Amino acid sequence: MKKIYYIIVAILIGCNPQLKKTEHKNSNYEITTNPILKDGQDPWITQEGDTFHYCYSKGNSIYLKSVTKLTDLENTKELKIWTAPKNTSYSKEIWAPELHKIDRKWYVYFAADDGNNSNHRMHVLSSENDAINSTFKYVGKVSDSSNKWAIDGTTFSHLGKRYFVWSGWEENINDKQNLYIAEMASPTKIKSKRTLISTPEYEWEKRGSGGGLPTINEGPEILKKNNKVFIMYSASGSWSNFYCLGLLELVGENLLEKSSWKKDNTPIFQGTECVISPGHQSFINIKNQDYIVYHTAKSKGAGWDRHIKVQPFYWEKNKPYLGKPIEDGVLMKIEY
Repeated sequence: MKKIYYIIVAILIGCNPQLKKTEHKNSNYEITTNPILKDGQDPWITQEGDTFHYCYSKGNSIYLKSVTKLTDLENTKELKIWTAPKNTSYSKEIWAPELHKIDRKWYVYFAADDGNNSNHRMHVLSSENDAINSTFKYVGKVSDSSNKWAIDGTTFSHLGKRYFVWSGWEENINDKQNLYIAEMASPTKIKSKRTLISTPEYEWEKRGSGGGLPTINEGPEILKKNNKVFIMYSASGSWSNFYCLGLLELVGENLLEKSSWKKDNTPIFQGTECVISPGHQSFINIKNQDYIVYHTAKSKGAGWDRHIKVQPFYWEKNKPYLGKPIEDGVLMKIEY
C-alpha cells in the first residue's frame, strides 16, 4: 500500500488557500506549509551533520544559506561565496549551482556563459579547506572533449569511480537537450568521452516544445538507496505548464553504456490543477525520512516565476514513490 505523505489537510478554497506560517516549532519538529521559499528555482540543499546548506545563484553571484530547520531558509542571512569576474566566458547567466563536499573540500558546480546562451558550459569552484565559510576560488571549466553546450551538471561516486552527469546539446543547435554521463579523473576534470543516456522521446518529455522551442531533458540528480542508483531529471518545457520529473534506473554494470540505463515510460512526478510544473529537485534525509526539494511555477502561465517546495517521499519495491505534489495550505510535520 502506498503511504500517505501529508499530515493534516487545511481547509482549501480552490487552488488558492490562505498560506500559513510555521504552526509549531521546537527542537524536535516543526509543522509548516509550502512553499518554504516564496521565490527561487533549481533548489540545491545538501546536509552536513544537522545543518542544511542551500546553494543558489542571484545575478552574477553564488550564495549560501545554512540552517538547522528548513523554515529558517526564508529569513536567514545569506553569505555571498563568489562573484563572477567581468568579461570572461563564465561572467553571466549563472544557473543551478550545486554544492558538494568531496575529499575534505567543498566544490560548487554551475553553468555560465558570456551573455550568449550558446556558450553555456559547466564550471567549478573549490574551497580552500573543509570549512564551508572558507574562500571559494574559480578552478575552471568542467567539460568532456566534445566541449558542447552544457548545463545542470552534478557529480556522484559509484564503486570507487566518480562520474559527472549533465544536460547538453548533441551538436551546436538548440533543438534538443539530452542527458550525458562521463567518468571523472578528479572532482574538477572529466577523463572519458561523454555517453548519451537519455533524450526526449516520450510525448510527456516534449510538451511545451515545438515552434522553434527545444525538447528538454535537464536537471539530472542522483538518488541512491540499497545499492540502487537512479537519475531523476526534469522534462518538458521549463517555461510551460508541463514541466515534470522522469526517472532513469541503473540496470547494467557499465555506467558509460546507454544500455545500462532504463527509463520509466511515464513521469514519476508531475503537476496537478493546483501545483504547476514541478521540477529540478534535490534530496535530503531527516531522521531516516527522505524528502524532495523542488521548484514549481507560482501559477499557470507563470513560466520561470517560481517558488521552492519540500515534501516527503517513500520507496516501493526499491524504487522511489513521490505521489503527487502537496498543495499549498497542507500542513506538514518535519521531525529533526
